[in-house]
Amino acid sequence: MQATENQPTRTSNLGNRLHTMAPLSWQETLQEEETILRLSKPEDEILQAVQRRFNLDELHLKDIRNPAHPPHFTRLGKDAIHIILRFPVDATDPDGETINTSVSLLADARMCVLIWPVERFHIIPREALAGLDVHECACKIIHILVDHLLHRVYQMREDMDDVEDACLADVGKADMALLLQMRKELSSLARIATSNGIAIEKLRQEPGFSGNLRLADAIEHMNRAAVMAESKAEQALNVMQAVQSLLSQRLNDVMKFLAVITVIMTPMGIIAGIFGMNFTHMDILSSPYGFQASIWAMLLLGVVLATYFKIRKWW
Repeated sequence: MQATENQPTRTSNLGNRLHTMAPLSWQETLQEEETILRLSKPEDEILQAVQRRFNLDELHLKDIRNPAHPPHFTRLGKDAIHIILRFPVDATDPDGETINTSVSLLADARMCVLIWPVERFHIIPREALAGLDVHECACKIIHILVDHLLHRVYQMREDMDDVEDACLADVGKADMALLLQMRKELSSLARIATSNGIAIEKLRQEPGFSGNLRLADAIEHMNRAAVMAESKAEQALNVMQAVQSLLSQRLNDVMKFLAVITVIMTPMGIIAGIFGMNFTHMDILSSPYGFQASIWAMLLLGVVLATYFKIRKWW
């Protein structure tokens, strides 16, 4: 795809003839047979020409321009279809979360149009589409984008395995915020994959697309991605609960230890306080062994209490 596709002009070669992938202007692409038009951030003039070509209403144009539109399938006419699919892109927002975007694919018996509402995030090589007819071209594009989503799920699953292992290895340094963010993204991918699969299944029931092996494989990939993402998100929740339990257990152990130390030291403090009182007559103060006796009494009391706690398994 030419670099000028991100900023199309009247003379830009935004289309191709499918059999040879020879470049065409967008006007030629809309007029000729067996062609593909690929747009990103389309200008109003081009989008209006596509609107006339496929007899789109204003709601369809609004859906095409919406990068957050959910997956959807629409039959435009006897042999024309409009399918919107949603995919993750290789970019993150300022909060570090992966961006998802929608992409529209329009096709009839003569041509197909691939429209990114904003930037073009996925490059589809020309040679991947060369020699295909219109319907096969549309199916190939869908299959390529579906594979990208499935690959993203695989990649996230591996990344989450590493994060989970690190969390369980040292719960004190567990990055729960990162794990929660990754789980949220996987849950989102599961919903997107399910919705994509439903839209592709509706397309597969249309004449010219029924029985297409690429679409069948794309649906299977979306089902697999949804199952894997949901399973991994559930596993991540279990890991988070396990880490929380381990942290709670560690906190309980610390609190138990501090409570035992407090109980052991309290009698010693009482004895020391008694001997620190300013009374004129305290018989033990006159004994040459008074000080040693009080120290040994405090230590013995501490040992007795610690042993008692140990026997009762309070410590």
